[in-house]
Amino acid sequence: MEQPTDAELIARSLVDPAAFAAIYERYATTIYRYVTRRVGPSDAEALMAETFRIAFEQRARYDTARPVARPWLYGISTNLVARHHRTEARRHRAIARLDVAATTTTDGSDRVIDAVAASRLLPTVVEAINQLPEPERDALLLHVWERLPYDDVAAALAIPVGTVRSRINRARTKLRELTAVSDEQLVHADVFTANKERLMTTITGNEHSEVLDHHFRMYPRLAYRDEHAALEYLTRVFGFKERREARVGGTTPDGFDMGEHMLAWLEFGAGLVMIGHVNEDVHHIRSPRDVGSATTMIMVEVDDVDAHYTRAVAEGAEITRALEDMWYGARAYEAADLEGHQWHFQESQDRIRARGGTMPA
Repeated sequence: MEQPTDAELIARSLVDPAAFAAIYERYATTIYRYVTRRVGPSDAEALMAETFRIAFEQRARYDTARPVARPWLYGISTNLVARHHRTEARRHRAIARLDVAATTTTDGSDRVIDAVAASRLLPTVVEAINQLPEPERDALLLHVWERLPYDDVAAALAIPVGTVRSRINRARTKLRELTAVSDEQLVHADVFTANKERLMTTITGNEHSEVLDHHFRMYPRLAYRDEHAALEYLTRVFGFKERREARVGGTTPDGFDMGEHMLAWLEFGAGLVMIGHVNEDVHHIRSPRDVGSATTMIMVEVDDVDAHYTRAVAEGAEITRALEDMWYGARAYEAADLEGHQWHFQESQDRIRARGGTMPA
């Protein structure tokens, strides 16, 4: 089934406001990364949320002749960034503390923002970026950093295409000698879930809507040869829920080409796990298929372990330890997923009794 365009979703949201949530899911990661690089991580979440709040309030003014809303959202966030930056000193501190994704290139001017974003930030690069006039800096960042074509930059900044070309050329001339460096950042899924809930509160007008506001300090990343198949398996067999708005794949907004691979975050209650493709070169992580056995086990607390076990068996899970009562006061079973990662699912016997469940004789 063909997915609706951004313009169709925005038009639909005029009658059904909840339809606007799909715009958030498509672009929250993109806008968050953009404002992170412009103002630093400490202020990025608030500006990202404000971008979508303003977009929702102004959706009736959106030009539905433009099927893709990304330039429109960039325009809103760029205006918010301009308002946020009041002094050159504040901008310097914000850029200097960034640690974001980049790719290595031989053309320093075309990847100047990658250089600025790298953890090994060069003070001369920071100073050069800060010295650019704001109109030139905005045009350069949207084109080089966010990979927008000239006409989309023009739409985002509400200026002619010819002006875009002139500003970018002037900025590149000033930055021609910069050196590209590289680094990596992974987006934390909880940021997007929390702000989606806030956006839905704005849409529905329900001030009492529950907002998911917990942040994960630690969670595992599991490697798969086929992470797309793993995502389907884990959601179908074990009932995990993907935080779809946080998925990263294809060509990222900063120009890094992930090819057919992706990163995805799955949650189960208050637990979170990241899955992605095997990565031996950088992170030195492999699928159990590559090493011949599992090297870790993920422990998961479930609400009804008997029902969970029944579902897993019905969906064809490879049960490696049948459901049984454990000596430490829990009822548990273990299963391997499609590439051999080991999962331990359990429920405490006290919890089983509290919910009215019965323990086997």
